[in-house]
Amino acid sequence: MLQRILTLKYLGFSLRKIEEIMASRSIEQQLSEQKELLIRKKRHLEEIISAIEVMENSQESDKYGFLIRLLNLLTEDEKIQEQYRTAGNLEKRIRLHDYSTSSQGWMEWVYERLALREGDRVLELGCGTGLLWQANAHRLPSGLRLTLTDRSFGMLEKTRENLSACREIFESKGICTEYRICDADSLALEKGKYDCIIANHMLYHVKRRKDCLREIARGLKPAGNFFCSTIGHGHMRELHEIVAAFDARIEMPFQSITKPFRLENAVPQLQAFFPRVERMDQDNDLIVDDIEAIYDYVASYPGNAVCILEQRGEEFRRQLRERMDREGAIFIHKSAGMFRCHI
Repeated sequence: MLQRILTLKYLGFSLRKIEEIMASRSIEQQLSEQKELLIRKKRHLEEIISAIEVMENSQESDKYGFLIRLLNLLTEDEKIQEQYRTAGNLEKRIRLHDYSTSSQGWMEWVYERLALREGDRVLELGCGTGLLWQANAHRLPSGLRLTLTDRSFGMLEKTRENLSACREIFESKGICTEYRICDADSLALEKGKYDCIIANHMLYHVKRRKDCLREIARGLKPAGNFFCSTIGHGHMRELHEIVAAFDARIEMPFQSITKPFRLENAVPQLQAFFPRVERMDQDNDLIVDDIEAIYDYVASYPGNAVCILEQRGEEFRRQLRERMDREGAIFIHKSAGMFRCHI
């Protein structure tokens, strides 16, 4: 028993947790949780070491200020908050998708599957810059009641600005739009209010995802639909490999951020609240011959990418240019799709 206690203590368990494990005689789940905790701690230490190395190699006169700037972007929450504080980073990433092999853009593809009808009440969680509605303004049915939400005030203001260009179309169709600050982690919806609820590439950010999905199911009308999109494991793989080969210190946190809710593991999570779940994949890849589009995409990564590229940006551009000279363009595989869920 003493050996067990010492082993668990060595693995980082508190004495209180060790007492619970010894009493329950079940260790598999606790070890799995502890493993995840240690992996997160390891990743955090590696990020701190990387930040110090970046500072050591920087040409900044104020090295402490530069280090503080890097360290302020270390936690996942801070990365995401900084990422979506304004629309700039999102717009840089969207630009890369202009080099799609599909004749139909993502927002057009999504919209066609919504099958909206006249007078529908629609809620979008995490509306971003409002591109879904801006790109499809002429196709919207009359009498829609749109409630567009985002937890970022900056994003919501950008949506309002973008959709102001569609004011005449909306007015002629009698479409009403409401803008609301809303955090999906504390979602509270009126029961049976909406015909359609949309969560476009955002559920992997939601920590209390079960509570969020439960509330979404509650907010739908009996014949309503919930649409949510996400990515798959191999999404943008070639680009990630290019970045890792150039400088392994550059963080690519979207790979870990999206892991909890991807195409491959979303169905069981959704089926806990929606008996009928249908998966739809978009057939699409990227062929990019624009160096700046790739550079801007990488610079928009949450975390330290922009700081490293401030130092090595021209070198990165040169490597991209050499590859494009050899291959003509860079192929990047996409894996993205959407689920239609019914109560």
